[in-house]
Amino acid sequence: MIKGCLESFKEMYDEKGEKLITDSYVLGEGSYVLVDEHGEIVEILEVDKKNSDKTGRYYEFAEMDYLSKLVSMDKPVDQKKVIHSNNFLSFFVKKENISNGKLTDDIIENYYKNLSDPRIKYKDKEKKRMYELLEEKYGKSDIDSIEKQKAWIKSNIFSILNKLKNNKSYLKVFLKANIEEYKKESEKYVVPNIYNNTQFNVKTEKSTYGLPNDNMGLNQKKPYLDNKTRKNSTPYLVSLEEVILQKKFFDYLYNNVCESKTNIYISDGYIKCLSNDENLDDKFSGYFLRVKKGKEVEIHDFDIIVGLDNKLKGLFIDTIILIDYTKFKGLLSDNYGEIKDISTLKMLISDIYFNKFLTNNYFSDPKDIKLNDFRVKENLIKSRGAFFNWFYKGDTIVIKQIFDKTSMELIKNAICNEYMIKAKEQFNLRCGILDYLIGGEKMADILNGLASSLREKINNKQTDKIESDNEYYFAVGQISSYLLSKSKSSKKVHSLINPLLNCKTDEKLKLQLQMLFKKYNYDIQKESKRFNNFSAMVLGYQTESKVDDNMLVAGYLYSSLIYESKKEGEVKDGE
Repeated sequence: MIKGCLESFKEMYDEKGEKLITDSYVLGEGSYVLVDEHGEIVEILEVDKKNSDKTGRYYEFAEMDYLSKLVSMDKPVDQKKVIHSNNFLSFFVKKENISNGKLTDDIIENYYKNLSDPRIKYKDKEKKRMYELLEEKYGKSDIDSIEKQKAWIKSNIFSILNKLKNNKSYLKVFLKANIEEYKKESEKYVVPNIYNNTQFNVKTEKSTYGLPNDNMGLNQKKPYLDNKTRKNSTPYLVSLEEVILQKKFFDYLYNNVCESKTNIYISDGYIKCLSNDENLDDKFSGYFLRVKKGKEVEIHDFDIIVGLDNKLKGLFIDTIILIDYTKFKGLLSDNYGEIKDISTLKMLISDIYFNKFLTNNYFSDPKDIKLNDFRVKENLIKSRGAFFNWFYKGDTIVIKQIFDKTSMELIKNAICNEYMIKAKEQFNLRCGILDYLIGGEKMADILNGLASSLREKINNKQTDKIESDNEYYFAVGQISSYLLSKSKSSKKVHSLINPLLNCKTDEKLKLQLQMLFKKYNYDIQKESKRFNNFSAMVLGYQTESKVDDNMLVAGYLYSSLIYESKKEGEVKDGE
């Protein structure tokens, strides 16, 4: 998997070089100080969350910072782990470690001693061998320059804080030098430390092979990662050339993760890193990686995608349930008609069903999702994986299985919480999505047919009969809505329909209807023909099927057939 990704990354790296990484590099919070060869401070760059303006010397600092980073905190030059840079041209330390006394002259002395002769630090023979190869290639580090830098640091590092922002971020000092010098000094540190552990290294005539450090840990505490059936039990080994490329690839990913670009699409010579708010514009086939920022870049999901197309064809949102938008600006009001791309649909689903919490919480720990509505949070957690696979991979297998139930639970929840406009919008959106995902007869046609049939029956002089389960449950919803509308409370309490929505059998459903009737019959005229016909037909119909909450809710949300006028200006039935 990684090998295939590296092939595409190598094409891009061969074309752009180190700028592929440094142009997207994000400086961490801290004070960046540039010192010239005379010991004069040339510039101070302050970077924080509010000020990350990438102008001026930002990219110069970014390049020097990238080349001066430790491979990991487990592989420091300073064995006390107080100084976090990797070469004599730079000096990284937390400001608080200056003020609290953790940074001492002895630690500074040992840091530069290790840089003057890394053999002192590298007790491991393989690391020492790898360093010596770099020393043969580039020569020893200049001792005079190291001593000069050490003297400057000792003289200035404890007083320089007075010129900087007072916070707990880093202080990073850089010597103004040719960037090629930074590259040489960086490589002298990186190469001996690039493998997970040199005890796994295997040398050949042409190269060194070892276990990569990225997304892999192998030690005595993790014996289950060993491949016990092989002579060499290490999971996999890569050459020095490949492991350096792999490090650069993970550095590139890390830069993008720092800017919340965690969805990675990789094809031939092409890598696109996108945030959850973004989607690809063109069709795509290739590798997909979902990454996360930890101590390093962590790959949490990997997949192979074929024929991903974020353009939608045939998804229409209709006003199946009429909504009066004259007094209320709904979330769906401007989006009826054809939905042409997944980005718009993703936004609508997050806003209308999940209170805008879906987009940023596909992988959040449940305790970190600050949603006050338990029912919405519960459904978000249960369905977010299926939505993610649909929105970012084009995989609809799971969402087809769960969307019907998930969306209906959320509609019921909206009704019980008195969010009637929201419930109607959720229903309209639900119908459009189900028509697109599942197909079959359109809900708009079904409901219009039911409404037309029942309208005729409740206006007959003689009581007619219900002819199907769909018609029955739609009628139950209509009667429930009518009865609750008779409440004399200043606020119509739609949560009273909750017992009906929770019924699993027709017997219990009829019992709940009778309870509603007893509660509100004081305001229903005996000669109300429409209500009488509705009631008689519902009570006279028997069904053995499981309660169809889909049709019941549709009938409840649909405009009342009892209240509607036959022609404009006519008094409504029962008034």
